Amino acid sequence: MRHLFHFLFATGVALSASVVPARANFADARAAFELGDYQTAYAEFLRLAQTGDSNAETALGILYDDGHGIPKDQSVAAMWYRKAAEKGNPQAQLNLGIHYEQGQGVEQDYAVAFGWYRKAAEQGYAPAQVALGTLYYRGRGVAQEKRQANAWFQRAAEQGNAAAQQNLANAFYFGEGVEINYAEAFKLYRRAAAQGLGDSQYNLGVMYEKGQGVPTNAAQAYFWWLLASAREVPDAARNRDRIERSLTPAQRTEAQAAAGQWKPAAQPEGTKLETNPDRAVSRGQKSEPDVTGTAFRISATYYVTNFHLVRGCQRVRVNGSQSAERQAADERNDLALLSVPASGGPTAIVRIGRINLGEQVTAVGFPPAGVVSSPLNVTSGKVSSLSGPQGDTRLVQISAPLQLGSSGPIFDASGSVLGVAEGKPNAVGLAQATGDIPQGVNFAITSNTLQGFLDANGVDFETAGLGVAMPSAQVAASAKDAVAFVECWQ
Repeated sequence: MRHLFHFLFATGVALSASVVPARANFADARAAFELGDYQTAYAEFLRLAQTGDSNAETALGILYDDGHGIPKDQSVAAMWYRKAAEKGNPQAQLNLGIHYEQGQGVEQDYAVAFGWYRKAAEQGYAPAQVALGTLYYRGRGVAQEKRQANAWFQRAAEQGNAAAQQNLANAFYFGEGVEINYAEAFKLYRRAAAQGLGDSQYNLGVMYEKGQGVPTNAAQAYFWWLLASAREVPDAARNRDRIERSLTPAQRTEAQAAAGQWKPAAQPEGTKLETNPDRAVSRGQKSEPDVTGTAFRISATYYVTNFHLVRGCQRVRVNGSQSAERQAADERNDLALLSVPASGGPTAIVRIGRINLGEQVTAVGFPPAGVVSSPLNVTSGKVSSLSGPQGDTRLVQISAPLQLGSSGPIFDASGSVLGVAEGKPNAVGLAQATGDIPQGVNFAITSNTLQGFLDANGVDFETAGLGVAMPSAQVAASAKDAVAFVECWQ
């Protein structure tokens, strides 16, 4: 769950009479923020925060969280959220809970996140009710209890929160904490879809095609898949094209015209929240992904990962919220390219030039689900051989420890991508072949191989030679924002 709440300043917060005159300037500060004049916004929010205005304290947390007009600092963001949260500001309580859930600027602690979510949820703050319900659903910081999750989703759904409506619809569709009820699932999906939630639009298409909770209607399925495909929901375009062949020309024309004129209903203030857990009804009944791993951003619209990570995936998600599609794959070199909607953010730089024996490397990546609990692994080592097994020059051997199935980037001492982690070798097999258990034997696909793959697929990317060396911790700190968590549903 990312800070999609960040641009939703808290509303309806009771203010004392002494704060009202200062509060009048909050609108000016917010206007400056929305115009991109972050320095003006920061100065005004800081002035208001110094008077104890919890809304301004929350806004400062947002600026520090996202690095708008000031250096990004999640620990300082958490500090400002705490000040406002302790005054009872539900937006700040929610954002502070997110920091604890994600381990951003504070030590990760699901139980503490649960506590802050609950404080905000009990004030009736719908996004916090969804966040609290999600912890109950996943059993994080509290015993897993899907009935309790649904109760909190219900409270938020009654306020018009689209994410809650979809999560509750999922419960009715799959029978999680409630009896299966397709009619109720259909009504809830429709409410969320009307607000523009792409997965709910996709799910309506499935239900119309299958006649679940509503009479079968291929034209309506086509209409909803048209909308979902415009939002790049995985599988929507494929289903749209498949069912289109069963429609008459008049049905196609009518549905396309309706989709072209369709506009989402406005969401209630403060409810534009990532759907979590989000799931499409035709993609199986598992809320958790089958495979997880790591990718790294190479441009505004592309991530690089390993082919073995996304092989057979029917659905791929990046960083918990962004749908991705496999754009290209090279099975021999174990590389894959994921396409995403254009977005801002740091991109990795690809190393050019000779790789040197003995040079420092740092591996940064998310371990596969179930291996360890750490949200991000950072290990260091050296280049121990300039080729892989049997002299394979597409690979280099590194001593940095890797988890089985690793899929993350390997950075050189100056922070450029020297290679991509290849799946760890089978230690038992090597022991049988060599009579020894290998230690520190890991491999990375070289940056030269990576460059060839990117060039072949027309991807623009930045390159650099080996620069000034930094400690591994500094390399990891500078690289982590370009590294992404990948989830695959097969």
